[in-house]
Amino acid sequence: MSSEPSRPSWQLPPGVSKGAWDYVTQAHIAGQYDEFHRGHPLLELDRQLVLDTADAIESDLARGGATPDFPIAIDLGCGTGRTLLPLLDRGWRTIGVDLSPAMLQETARKCDLEQPQNRSSMALVHGNLAQLDFLTDHSLHLATCLYSSIGMVQGRKHRCRVFEHVARALRPEGRFIVHVHNRGIWIRDPGGLLRMVRDRVRSLTDPVWEFGDRVYAYRGLPSMFLHIYSEQELRNDLIRSGFRIERVLPLNITSSGPLNFPWWLRSFRAGGFFAIASHDQRVPKALEQPDRR
Repeated sequence: MSSEPSRPSWQLPPGVSKGAWDYVTQAHIAGQYDEFHRGHPLLELDRQLVLDTADAIESDLARGGATPDFPIAIDLGCGTGRTLLPLLDRGWRTIGVDLSPAMLQETARKCDLEQPQNRSSMALVHGNLAQLDFLTDHSLHLATCLYSSIGMVQGRKHRCRVFEHVARALRPEGRFIVHVHNRGIWIRDPGGLLRMVRDRVRSLTDPVWEFGDRVYAYRGLPSMFLHIYSEQELRNDLIRSGFRIERVLPLNITSSGPLNFPWWLRSFRAGGFFAIASHDQRVPKALEQPDRR
């Protein structure tokens, strides 16, 4: 499987950095993805959170007298399908969206190998997270965006656009689970405070750089992009995009479980955050009018 050539910045899809494009177009990354991340505690933690949330949604549907034969879940930035396949196995219809064709091919291969009888209940979409216009209003029971996939979207307006589309597509009983890394822990790194100051100054002088943006070497790629959130930024972006936040779960430094520190320390102790949110039944203004941000 060959990799696509790199593109100049002006040819990239909305919200996709050059580093992110190089990542999603490298076929070998998809082929090695499961082995590279094997044993990472965060990936087991979020899988269990997804299944627990699916349980709660199924219970809510049963109590309300609405029992669809196939509740629908979508994973944005689905990778190799690690959360889609367990939902598929328990009778959900699933949609995986990823910008990497190789990741989607790996997901399909695993499904054909492990659950061939359920393959028709899984849809795989080669798409950009910042361009989710294809989603139908009020169609999803569960949406996920895990392992800081939202952080790979460059530009706050594009990240909020992802959230807005998810809010639009969620059913009243639906839930959205999103994970982000926490930039507050930078202050614990050697030179971290100085880096935060420099990052803030750059965000005030560089029109395309935002506080929390990071570019770094990753898996042989020289300029991987990731936006790293604060908890308040995550809350603000979800609320402005049309969500009601039900719960924010701070994670310990290894992202292997909840953070057991007093709430006033979690800004500098949490390795990241999960947010679980639902549609607040209001249409975000950004979707009512042309996007001029």
